[in-house]
Amino acid sequence: MNPLFKRVARKTYHKAQENHLGKRFIILAFTMRKLTRRFGTKEKASSYMAKNMHKFYITRSKFNKGAQIKNLFRKIDIDIPKDGFIFFLDEFKNLSEDGHIIDNISVDYSRILKYSIRDYKELNLNSNYFDDYNKNQTDMLGGIELFIRKITKELEKSQRDDKEKYIQFFENIIDKSAEHFEEALQRILFFNQLLWQTGHGLNGLGRLDKILGDYYKNDLDNHLITKEEAYESIKSFLKSLHSYYWYKSAALMGDTGQVIILGGKEPDGTYFANDLTCLFIEAIRELQLPDPKALLRVSKNTPRDLIELALLTINTGCGSPLLSNDDIVIEKMIEFGYDIEDAHNYVVSACWEPSAVGKGFEQNNINFISFLKPLNKLFDKSSDEFIRGINDFDTLFEMYKNNLKEEADNLINVLDAIEWNEDPLLSMFIDDCNQKQLDISKGGAKYNHYGITTVSLANTVNSLYNIKDLVFDNNKIGLLELNEIRKDNFKDNENVLNLLKNNPKHFGCDDEEIINLTNEIIRHLEDCFKGYANRFGGKIKFGLSAPSYISAGQEITASFDGRRNGEAFSTHISSDSNEDYTEIMRFASKIDYDGNKFNGNVLDLMASPNFITDNFEKFTDFLEISAGLGYFQMQMNVVDSKTLIEAKKNPELHPNLIVRVWGFSAYFNDLPLEYKDVLIDRALRNEGKLAI
Repeated sequence: MNPLFKRVARKTYHKAQENHLGKRFIILAFTMRKLTRRFGTKEKASSYMAKNMHKFYITRSKFNKGAQIKNLFRKIDIDIPKDGFIFFLDEFKNLSEDGHIIDNISVDYSRILKYSIRDYKELNLNSNYFDDYNKNQTDMLGGIELFIRKITKELEKSQRDDKEKYIQFFENIIDKSAEHFEEALQRILFFNQLLWQTGHGLNGLGRLDKILGDYYKNDLDNHLITKEEAYESIKSFLKSLHSYYWYKSAALMGDTGQVIILGGKEPDGTYFANDLTCLFIEAIRELQLPDPKALLRVSKNTPRDLIELALLTINTGCGSPLLSNDDIVIEKMIEFGYDIEDAHNYVVSACWEPSAVGKGFEQNNINFISFLKPLNKLFDKSSDEFIRGINDFDTLFEMYKNNLKEEADNLINVLDAIEWNEDPLLSMFIDDCNQKQLDISKGGAKYNHYGITTVSLANTVNSLYNIKDLVFDNNKIGLLELNEIRKDNFKDNENVLNLLKNNPKHFGCDDEEIINLTNEIIRHLEDCFKGYANRFGGKIKFGLSAPSYISAGQEITASFDGRRNGEAFSTHISSDSNEDYTEIMRFASKIDYDGNKFNGNVLDLMASPNFITDNFEKFTDFLEISAGLGYFQMQMNVVDSKTLIEAKKNPELHPNLIVRVWGFSAYFNDLPLEYKDVLIDRALRNEGKLAI
């Protein structure tokens, strides 16, 4: 998107938010986008919208937020499915937004299973004083209870054979803890539904194997369920989460943030896993749905059979599970300031950004920085005289760092200007809000950090190293001449383009000079954020992976790494070569993740299914050894270029082809053309069929 258009769009959006009609128009536009995804064409979506406009509703800001939620739940149409768990969303009912919605959060579902609505009401009544916070909570809890009553009435009228069981499940939410495994799954789905219906996006599920472990074991021990029945319940649960895929997706289809965390390192160093860890992974492998996705927390003590199960599932091409290295992630979270217990119980936001479950307001995908933008800014409009005055690499690098500091300062100004939407629903689930009687939007949470992502680190490292190598160290070309060729988008200069693209030393190489340059850049960004505190006392953390590697690349001119105008940036931590995977692994393990540099650092690998199948034991060895080396996180796209090219040309031949995009999985056919092309290009490079 054009930067000027983006600024105008943001201004228009915030102006529209100032009145009810403006809000109505915005929500209508977003509803239309979702319905277009659902029905496949704007024409069908428009027709459906027109027929159902009488159902459209948005709460009024003249009421407090708790009362708005209650009014919303009064209006929602109840849609009881014919079988399976109860889960539904009303696309025409909306909560008013009076600021930025807090999303990208995994609430602590263990509390939801333990506490009833009555428990939360009593917590509110036991407060020493009654103020706006208590009023919001009281109104909201009344709305949730009202909603439950509406659901049970509709269940009573339904033809379901199992309706009495589900009526009991819902009635228990009002005044009892969850008691059984299936009931626990239904309660999780209900509160997950509330989050989606109230406008929250990218809702994570947390550590479900740990949360549900006791319910599963007790039911198993008491012969109330069998392992096979539990497995069938898990599959039904996952299918329910996958429903309304079109409604839940954010920027792209599949971008739902519905990540299930499995396994993990305990504070005593042992590794946690149970039957459910495997059952969830097996169910994901069998169902072959792109969503929800799984993240397996691994360590050097992860059992080999669990790694094998994860690899078998990854090799189906479903994109799950992503692997997160607890030996590194937990250590960096503690260094940053998380309590030891909270760090060991971490989950991730949306894709892969670590956060403390049920403890924070943390907005881990709040914005991003392009490492390349400050470098290109230096050369795009500089005079010939200025460029001639750059006589050595150190001078250039200092100029670059100054520009990067300016980008960081600008970002801080943007973050400080954000006003947050009041949120009694999230406040009910987040540590310290109830104790402080302070809404999460006002600093009530235990942790209040901001998390940003970054793009184009590989392009920047390669660009800077090319200049150092070709201009200053070996005098193969002058800086002014090289910049003119770059500004001309390498027109009629294929030899220079190939020289830049094929430097033997590049990002991803296990080379001391490349690793030092990489770390020097990210340490400088770390310094740019040192000393910052937002209005709630939170700090800024950043990671080296971001979803904007295509959109941000479209706005940047050609670069000194051989990238042309508007081309996508390199993806996360990757080299996309068909060389030994161990080199990029060693490189990733030598990146400095200390300080605040831990907000998601994903090693992104491409592999063909046959390669993993033919080398399964060796690949399992590779994954086992790699955790000890010290990579941060890893995801794999397991697909071959032939299949991708066929699917692009003839989508009907591969209707269910799943690929990994950003930090989520999606159907290949749902992706925009530019994303398909990037995946094809990466697969060809990985297979050695396209020059790096």
